[in-house]
Amino acid sequence: MSSSEIRKARTEDMEQIMELIARCVQVMQAGGSDQWDDSYPNREIIGQDIEHGTLYAYIDNGNVAGILVLDEHPNELYREIKWRQEQGKALIMHRLAVHPEAQGKGIARKLTAYAEQYAREAGYSSIRLDTYSKNTPALALYPNLGYERRGEIFFPQRTASFPVFEKVLV
Repeated sequence: MSSSEIRKARTEDMEQIMELIARCVQVMQAGGSDQWDDSYPNREIIGQDIEHGTLYAYIDNGNVAGILVLDEHPNELYREIKWRQEQGKALIMHRLAVHPEAQGKGIARKLTAYAEQYAREAGYSSIRLDTYSKNTPALALYPNLGYERRGEIFFPQRTASFPVFEKVLV
């Protein structure tokens, strides 16, 4: 019988998290996506996420099978977006990733559901996120979960745009 939980990531999870990211980068690049690479997300960024208590890990049978960052720090490019929900606080989702060997088990949906529950309990009025336009699974996932595409942003050193999504919670 498998056991799973979502909890804040810990320093001792770092090696498994970096392995998960490295494997995701391999799969992304093999599929023609330059969303992540050797410099992002790196050990320093993940270490800060853990230190700030914003990185959540999906633990499956004792192993990190997925990660997600939840904070209140949107990219400055989000200012260009016309959001549906302008009142209240928005929770921002970053760096959602599932280990390639664990994909297809609904872990991304479970992490997203966790984020929504967390946001509601903490009084956020919406959740916002961006994903890479070459990330076909994410582009299918978010609209199916009730996220509305609100526009797109462009990051330097990336070949494609990042669609931006929002889900109003109130």
